Amino acid sequence: MKVKICGNTNREDAQLAAGFGADFLGLIFAESKRKISLDQAREIKGGLPDFESFVGVFSNQPKTDVEKIAAELQLNYLQFHGDETALYCRHFTDQGYKVIKTFHVRDAMSVKRMDAYDTEYFLLDTYSANERGGTGKTFDWHLLDEGPLMREKLFLAGGLNCDNVRQAVQHIRPFAVDVASGVEKTPGQKSPDFVEKFIRLAKSVPHHAA
Repeated sequence: MKVKICGNTNREDAQLAAGFGADFLGLIFAESKRKISLDQAREIKGGLPDFESFVGVFSNQPKTDVEKIAAELQLNYLQFHGDETALYCRHFTDQGYKVIKTFHVRDAMSVKRMDAYDTEYFLLDTYSANERGGTGKTFDWHLLDEGPLMREKLFLAGGLNCDNVRQAVQHIRPFAVDVASGVEKTPGQKSPDFVEKFIRLAKSVPHHAA
């Protein structure tokens, strides 16, 4: 089971998460309580020079802006968290980036839209009329029970925390789980205890169930 700790805003939190075994670290460049600047991102990346799975998170941003940040930081992974089209995503896939496309789950139709996209990974998050992410709320996992779902390409997000991550992994069997607010003291400030516990719990589910 892979774990993505998202919304890192400082070097110390990122180093702690990587030290506890995080497989991916998210850096948010979209509008968010956890949005960081290019300088902050350089500072965070500088503290982990050998960590290659930083994920740049964007939402409905011009391709040129994304390309500039991705090139400057030498990112391998790009997460598109808005209403980006399949064509938009393919533009980056064709350049060799590993693209994670987010879908905000409100009903069964939310998941069916994934069929139109040819991206490396999909991320399922909770739908909110007001926020793109970080809602701290889960969606109805039973919406994923029907039909084939490419679980080996699936990041599961939305309201995950230390209390429900094992249940989520057992029920959904995703490729990875993704958390931001569920391991924070305050927005953008991670709790070392929560981060350590979340990663440990996520990775403790027996492999056959994950």
